[in-house]
Amino acid sequence: MTRGTLPHPRNLTHRQYTGWACVWCGTSLMDVKARPAGRAVGSIGAVVMDVDVYECAAGGCAELRAENEQTGTN
Repeated sequence: MTRGTLPHPRNLTHRQYTGWACVWCGTSLMDVKARPAGRAVGSIGAVVMDVDVYECAAGGCAELRAENEQTGTN
């Protein structure tokens, strides 16, 4: 997924929806700095699914993913 318009909440993984993973690359945010990416908005029928989502902090997703691959973490 590329940066731009935030995805519909139904297209997020459970970890992205709950704020445990980056909305763009899916990297775990447990041990890294994160920043708010915005609010993913949408509904399924009458159920409003709006949720705040987070992204990898400065340095970006690609650098963090490369570092995690070298250390064997996610």
